[in-house]
Amino acid sequence: MSQEFIIVLSMAMFTGTVLVLVGFILAARSKLVSEGTVTIDINHDPEKRLEVPSGGKLLQCLAEEKLFLSSACGGGGTCGQCKVKVKSGGGDILPTEEPHFTKREIREGWRLGCQLAVKQDLEIEL
Repeated sequence: MSQEFIIVLSMAMFTGTVLVLVGFILAARSKLVSEGTVTIDINHDPEKRLEVPSGGKLLQCLAEEKLFLSSACGGGGTCGQCKVKVKSGGGDILPTEEPHFTKREIREGWRLGCQLAVKQDLEIEL
């Protein structure tokens, strides 16, 4: 085999490997990262139903719509002031949120707005 052939073959294999890895990353991203908009239903009030882009934190999404929750820590998850009751959506409580709630509050669906990722439609009470 000539040296030029080995170089071209090596470059082709490297490029092919990179393209396969990029394909895996894009496929995983499409499954794991939500896109589009979600609906946030606040206090069962049709006038306070919001359409927001998915992917952000609830505290940030509400602030962008001029609905502000108290958050002394600025969304760091340490003060526990941005409590909201999630009626549907939102998933399981995060370990960083648990110290701020009693077991009863956790069963009732209380979450920290700064830690709650907006990935699906939510029904909340403020």
